[in-house]
Amino acid sequence: MVKEIEPSNKENYSLTFRKPNENDVREITDFKQEFLENNSGMDGTGILIKVSAEEWLKFNIDMETINNPNYVKSLQYGLFNQENRLLGLIQIRLDLKGYLIEFGGHIGYCVRPSERGKGYAKIMLNLALDVCKEMGLDKVLITCLESNIASAKTIEACGGIFEKIVYDDKNYQANMKRYWIEL
Repeated sequence: MVKEIEPSNKENYSLTFRKPNENDVREITDFKQEFLENNSGMDGTGILIKVSAEEWLKFNIDMETINNPNYVKSLQYGLFNQENRLLGLIQIRLDLKGYLIEFGGHIGYCVRPSERGKGYAKIMLNLALDVCKEMGLDKVLITCLESNIASAKTIEACGGIFEKIVYDDKNYQANMKRYWIEL
């Protein structure tokens, strides 16, 4: 799925929602570096924090067809501007088990720190929900840290219905808000 989007904000350029590929290695590396420099979490990027862009791209391809009980099938998408700058990443997990059932959910996302506050998370989440529907899901679980007000507002703006708060004692050591979105 590749979609061209005209954002509603005042910046006058097109956006593209697509799977990152080998032509994006430099941009993925720059994206990762910005998160590291800002000491910011990279939710929705899978193992990117631990590996090179090349390894991450290969891993993403493998995850689309994985048949391993320790993993779930997932799809990785990015939002790019017309200069091919990577603005954000979003991961769609097609199954839930283990940590994902309680804390991680079907979708994780992040927006480049220098690009936050421009509506990109909402654009990505709405497009990811379309992908989820195309993949046969009828509802998705999305979570965010209770302290992440921007993410909670994004989820709610995309139809998220608050379920409850749970304490993530496995990863974040913090309260997580759980939301469901009917597709």
